[in-house]
Amino acid sequence: MLKSRHPVPARAWLLLLLAGVAGMLFYIDRQTLSVLKPTLKVEMGWSDTHYSWLVTAFMVPYTLCYLVTGQLIDRWGTRLMMPLFLGVMSVATMLTGLAGNLWTMAACRFVLGAAEAGIVPAVLVAIVTWFPRDLRGTANTFNKPLTVSGQILVAPLAAWITAGIGWRWAFLLPGLASLIAARMWWTLDRSPPEYGAPPAPASPPTYREVIRTKAIRGVLLARIISDPLWFFLIFWQPGFLQEELGMTLEKFGQVGWIPAAASVGFIMVFGVTSDWLIRRGWSPAASRIRILMAVSLLSPAILVLRWVDHHGLAITLLTIVQVMTATWLSMTGLLMSDLVPRRMVGTAVAIMSAFGAAMGTVFNLCAGPLIESVGYSTLLVLASLLHPLAAGILWWNYGHSRTGPDQTSAADTLAPQPLPAVPPGR
Repeated sequence: MLKSRHPVPARAWLLLLLAGVAGMLFYIDRQTLSVLKPTLKVEMGWSDTHYSWLVTAFMVPYTLCYLVTGQLIDRWGTRLMMPLFLGVMSVATMLTGLAGNLWTMAACRFVLGAAEAGIVPAVLVAIVTWFPRDLRGTANTFNKPLTVSGQILVAPLAAWITAGIGWRWAFLLPGLASLIAARMWWTLDRSPPEYGAPPAPASPPTYREVIRTKAIRGVLLARIISDPLWFFLIFWQPGFLQEELGMTLEKFGQVGWIPAAASVGFIMVFGVTSDWLIRRGWSPAASRIRILMAVSLLSPAILVLRWVDHHGLAITLLTIVQVMTATWLSMTGLLMSDLVPRRMVGTAVAIMSAFGAAMGTVFNLCAGPLIESVGYSTLLVLASLLHPLAAGILWWNYGHSRTGPDQTSAADTLAPQPLPAVPPGR
């Protein structure tokens, strides 16, 4: 399963491990506030609308800075930019733990959002740089357990630290860990292999050049449609379980990690399966798209939450939904790296993430007032429609024929190449 015609240096696997740590801290720094939302609402006198402002304070720079970070990564590389993103992320997280009011915390979340906009494209560019094309799905799969462990650990970690030494330390300690990760990345990320591809040019691609690449328009639109559910889950799921279903912070710390943990196994299976399909003759894009369309069938689970008041059943349904949303984030990132030349990967992934985050920002800004006025039901109905609609967009753009959208070596050359058709019956 790990065979490739290109030798992969040991440093690549060490860097992949550290990329997983960076992804883990990415989620812990972001989601600690979500886990502690009910606690901080009491501590600081917030309403759901105030909390939605904090989410927006994070999401606006997170969205806009994707338009900058992708080009910075394509121009300067991950060795310089990843430590910078991790360092700023660290400072913003620690200052959040020291904040004394809503507006100070909003300013810290603003800085955190700007820094975190660089993590996802930097990780994917590192994978594309250090691994050959027929191992990137597998490398991304191995990266995911550590990345998703941030979602697994954040609930018990934040609850345990808050109960033991106070909620401020739940921000301070992870922030310190990000500084250590930044220093380690600077040490490891040097002298990557080329795998026969030309080095990236000094000048990054323009946004117009990337957006005019017709092959990516379908996946861009699909992410715009589907991303709001992901952002709704990460910011509002802890509050839903604690405030709507009466789950205590202690109980949430015990079970809140289950949806993220379960999604890890499925992401690994789907990633390895995707590479296996490529080695069987599928085009890379076709292998990713079929998986994305299949998991979108899990979407009705979010709708069933409207009628659930049992903790175990709610966690089960949220697990199903998180498998779907996490798979979409993972596979669409790989799909984008398949559809564009290597020199465009950082910018293209950043644009895709920015578009999706923009819709997530609008959705979350409306969520607080809507929940206060009519509850969660309306949002859950809307959310249940998003991934089936996004899957329909993929099918319309790519899946209604057996021809893959590009790729013989699109990620490793300076211009996309047409791909052979998916074998009949596959």
